[in-house]
Amino acid sequence: MAQSSGPGWPAPGPASTGSWRGPHSELPEPPPDPKRWHERRALWLVIAVFTAVGYVAVGALATGRVYWEFHRKPTAGELYRAATDEVRDRWRTWPAERIFPTSVPYTSEQGGIEQARRVGIASGIGCADGIDPVSAGVLRRSGCRALLRATYVDQLQGIVLTVGVAAVTDDRAARAAKNALTPADPTVPGATLHALPFPRTITSRFTDAARQYAAAGQAGPYVVLTVAGQTDGRPGAAVRKKHTSAFLLAPEIGGNIADALALRALPDCSEKRQWKC
Repeated sequence: MAQSSGPGWPAPGPASTGSWRGPHSELPEPPPDPKRWHERRALWLVIAVFTAVGYVAVGALATGRVYWEFHRKPTAGELYRAATDEVRDRWRTWPAERIFPTSVPYTSEQGGIEQARRVGIASGIGCADGIDPVSAGVLRRSGCRALLRATYVDQLQGIVLTVGVAAVTDDRAARAAKNALTPADPTVPGATLHALPFPRTITSRFTDAARQYAAAGQAGPYVVLTVAGQTDGRPGAAVRKKHTSAFLLAPEIGGNIADALALRALPDCSEKRQWKC
C-alpha cells in the first residue's frame, strides 16, 4: 500500500523547494528601521527649536516696540492735541482764583493802565445759573459744561461788572455761541448774564436793573459774557445820556480773563508737576 502524504507536506514536483509553511502562516513584519525613526525625531526637534525661536523673536520685537513707545519723545501732533485738551479742561483743573485773578489790568478812558479788583466769585457753576433762560439755551446747544462767574470793580470804584466764562465743547462752538449772544445794542443788556452782587460790599446795589452795558466774546473753547453798571445802583433805564465809553473796560477785562484761560502752552515734559509725558 502506498503511503499517503500528510497535509503538511508539499506535493512533489519541480516547484517544490523543500521548505515548509503552515497552511495559514504569514511572514512576520520587519522591525522598524531605527535610522528613520531617529531622522523623524531630529526633524521634529528642529521644527520645535525654530518655532520657539520665532516666538522669542516676536516677543522681543513686541517688548521693544512697547519700550520704544513709552520712551520716545512725543510728536508735534501729540503735543498739540495734549495742549488743546489741557486748555479745554482748565475750567475744572485750575482753581477759581487763578481763572479770576485778584486784579485784572484794563485801559482807562485816559489811555492809562489801571487795575480792576475782584470782589467775589460765584459758588455755582451750572450752565443755567446766573443767566437768562434764552441765553442758557444757546450755551446748552453749544455743549456748555460750566458757567463760571465773578464780579469786579474798576480802580476808581465807580464801575462794577460781572464776568461769566462758559466752557463749551470746542473753539467752533464757542464762536457760534458768541455770535448768538452778542447784543445788537450793548447799552441794552436784555436777555443775557445776570448781575452778581455781593452783600455788604460796594457791589451790593448792582442788580439786573442796574445793568447798563453788555458784551460777548470768545477765546478758544470759552465764551465770555460781561455786564456792567455803576456802583451806586442807578437803573439803566433811568440813564438818559448813555456814557458807553465808561463801560468799555468790561469787555476788555472779560477778554483778558478769557485769553489767559485759553492761552495754549505746549507740554513741557521736564515739568513733572504739571505734565505727564
